[in-house]
Amino acid sequence: MSKAIADWRRFLTGRYAAFRTLAVSDAIAVALNGDSLSIPLITTLGASPALATLIGLFPFVGGILQGLVPTALRRSGGDLRRLTILIGAAALLRPILYIAVVIAIAAGVLPPLAGIGLIAIGFGVGATAQAIAGANVQTWFGRILPERERRFVAPRALAIQFGLGSVLLVPVALLVRVGEQDWGVLIYAPAFVGGLAASLLFLRALRTLPRPGAVSAGRSAKSGPLSAPIRRFLRTNIISALGAGFAPYLSVYAIVVLKQDAAYAILMAAIGSAAALVGAVVIGNWLERGSASRLYRISLIVRGVGMASSALAGPWNPYAPIVLLVVIVIITVGFAAGMLSAQERVLRLAAPGESIRAQSAYGATTAGALAVGQLAGVIVLALLPIAYPTYVGIFIVTGALRLVAAATADVGDDWNTATRIHHGEEMPAEAAFESQR
Repeated sequence: MSKAIADWRRFLTGRYAAFRTLAVSDAIAVALNGDSLSIPLITTLGASPALATLIGLFPFVGGILQGLVPTALRRSGGDLRRLTILIGAAALLRPILYIAVVIAIAAGVLPPLAGIGLIAIGFGVGATAQAIAGANVQTWFGRILPERERRFVAPRALAIQFGLGSVLLVPVALLVRVGEQDWGVLIYAPAFVGGLAASLLFLRALRTLPRPGAVSAGRSAKSGPLSAPIRRFLRTNIISALGAGFAPYLSVYAIVVLKQDAAYAILMAAIGSAAALVGAVVIGNWLERGSASRLYRISLIVRGVGMASSALAGPWNPYAPIVLLVVIVIITVGFAAGMLSAQERVLRLAAPGESIRAQSAYGATTAGALAVGQLAGVIVLALLPIAYPTYVGIFIVTGALRLVAAATADVGDDWNTATRIHHGEEMPAEAAFESQR
């Protein structure tokens, strides 16, 4: 424990200022611009559970575009820095549209249905751009950091990104609860302004990172298959992503089935973010030296059991809101563990010359599977009654898919096996990193 504290102190107070700023700004942007606020908002504006789930599908469909990153890199001469900044700038559309929508609805010049449509556009474009930019940042880290430094920095930066939103979502939930009756949807405007500021800070932080140089996307191997370990991992991850996509928004479930308000839905996200932060802090420190494969399998089991347990939060249970909060804690800790370990798994398994293709294939296939799963969820919610029994079936299916994925996952020999590292020819010399500090 003392070593973990010392390592985090070194990351938070040492020479990693650019990485800290990037992680903090991304965490704030995702918390204030993401579905933690936008989905409760469109639900209160009148979006049905099926429509809200359909809108949540947009970023997953857009995420398939990550598969085009290698092509975009080849056409830009390998300029990863410029490409990432341009994609990050597209994410500004999200908070700008959100601010305009809530002001226009409050002023009575925009009907709620049109507002839902504009929020859907901003959410789809902005969330897609933020996700692809975040994936590119992981590749960027691999270019400017020696492997030893990358394993120290990347998991801790991701831990901050997962959990910092809890610091902001709690006061936002209280603000919405206290002010929504008097101010209506305009009460969301300060949060969205904060999200816009964070998005701008994210772009500024990108510009302060050391330049990654010209990044090769593996032109000579672009038509060949990925290595067998990567392909096996992607197959397992596709099954997991199908389950994740099929999972309903628990915030919508809380509003339409348990009859909770938007403030409770936002509070759910805040508690989940806090749990993810605690879990990711511990996991990020351990993952530097431990087995990504075993952690990934455990995360699938935790998420599978957690989602199936949502059936216990039924309207027949007077403690259902508390049960749902416990479920949120379980699945968000599992989600944090899964995301951290999956990112590490891809980077550690990549064969020489395929790290960028492997990263883009991981992002694109994950997004595609999430989209298919969520589309299936939309169809179910559109065709069946919006009632507790329907959600029970969804909870069981999404949990079962995670458990199936866990059964197919390859794992290392023991918990201390840290897979192999990047091949040296793909990584810059440590001296190059030292010279840019």
